[in-house]
Amino acid sequence: MTPPSQDLPFETRTQAYAALGALVADHGASLYCFSADYRAWPLNQPAFIQQLEQWALRDARRLDALRFLALDWSQVRGRFPRFAAFRRDFAHLVSCRQIAETGARGLVEMAGSPRCAVYAHTATWMSGETLQTAARVHALRMRFDEVWEQATPAFPAVILGL
Repeated sequence: MTPPSQDLPFETRTQAYAALGALVADHGASLYCFSADYRAWPLNQPAFIQQLEQWALRDARRLDALRFLALDWSQVRGRFPRFAAFRRDFAHLVSCRQIAETGARGLVEMAGSPRCAVYAHTATWMSGETLQTAARVHALRMRFDEVWEQATPAFPAVILGL
């Protein structure tokens, strides 16, 4: 007998943000995230950044445990100064890469850990699903990893200026 699916849909951005927060609060060994430009993510909300910090401080010896992938990082530093500070302060844990749109074909706005994932049907995070079904979480992770390998480093922790 197959256990019932634990995948849960969400229909509002508030529910999406709660699902993202629950994913981070789950304290998985690693986190991976993809967005075109992170425009609709809660990356400037103090509570979400605090959850990321608590996740990072749980085991600061991990390397590259938090992976962020985007199509375009150009507006993130200015739009999300709290996230930029988190990126700087936890540079040893956070890796950021950029991929061309053609390379990311088939990848959806998402965040995941070894046990669960959250993905959006649209870039605005107005609807989507929280996944706990192992096969679906694994499929999203495998697609993310394929794209990650093709991506190039981006969004450095520190920018040196003259």
